[in-house]
Amino acid sequence: MRIYRSLISVLICSLITFYIPSVIQTAEAAPTTFKVKKRFLYIQPGQTIFSIVKVLYPDQKDKWPEIIRKIVKKNPHAFENKQATRIIVGQRIELLSLSSKVKPVQAVAVYTGPEAVGQVMISRGKTFSISTKDKRHDLKVGSEIYVGDRLYTGMEGYLRLNMIDDAKIDLRCNSEMIIEDYRLLRAGNRSIIYLLKGSLRKITGSIGKFADDVYEMKTPMSTVGVRGTDYALRVLQAYGCDGSVDVNSKGLFVKVNQGSIDLKNKSGSVALNAGDAAHVTGDDKKPQPIQVGDGVFDAAKEGDEDSSWWWWLLGIIVIAAAA
Repeated sequence: MRIYRSLISVLICSLITFYIPSVIQTAEAAPTTFKVKKRFLYIQPGQTIFSIVKVLYPDQKDKWPEIIRKIVKKNPHAFENKQATRIIVGQRIELLSLSSKVKPVQAVAVYTGPEAVGQVMISRGKTFSISTKDKRHDLKVGSEIYVGDRLYTGMEGYLRLNMIDDAKIDLRCNSEMIIEDYRLLRAGNRSIIYLLKGSLRKITGSIGKFADDVYEMKTPMSTVGVRGTDYALRVLQAYGCDGSVDVNSKGLFVKVNQGSIDLKNKSGSVALNAGDAAHVTGDDKKPQPIQVGDGVFDAAKEGDEDSSWWWWLLGIIVIAAAA
């Protein structure tokens, strides 16, 4: 009887030793037989959806806009107002599998509709915007700029904007400007801005460097078209900004620092190159070349303030010659 009990004990021990571990091992190994396609990521400070997609999907560059759209749609909790440009730090997002099929799309905008097209880098004095919904917003560092916004600067106001195509705009004192259109597309980017009055300096970004881009800097006197450049405008403004002198407020002053521009109005089109400057007295008047040193667009040199009367005389002469 004892022998049988011993044999049964040995048999049970053998089962425990060999069978159960194999069951446990099989249970532990089972999950590895599934192909897990979901991937997750916690958003870190400084990350954007664009930098994430660029790193994780390097071989699908032509599909990045569609990938971004799908990720935003899949993770609405991680984006303020479901805007791709406003990702929330600390949120956990589900990413698309690398094997996921994404249909190529044509001319899909990365930035469209209510998404920000620029951001305030510097703000001084009184500055604010009026949105398309007639809502007023005081502008400060970090404030976002949207299509349709009308921007204002006070007598001592100043704004520096960084746009989505890396363009830089310095909007100086006593100015009013409208962002009519600003879009980055796979084909046919658009930048249309209307400077109603005041002065600015713009360093163009990627928009305007390709043949199918639409680039217009509109004023009441003329429209500026470019192919990548650095230029300054002053329109319908007598008051000097940041040490610049007062000038005849009638008309538009233009100066090209780098590259070239096309100045167009009802009278035709004129090409201006680096170092050129012109004055336009009306939307049907031809631009007149002028010599412009420090004082009109930049801070006047010491002693130039006393010669501000000369610019009034210049304006009268130009108006008389154009009449």
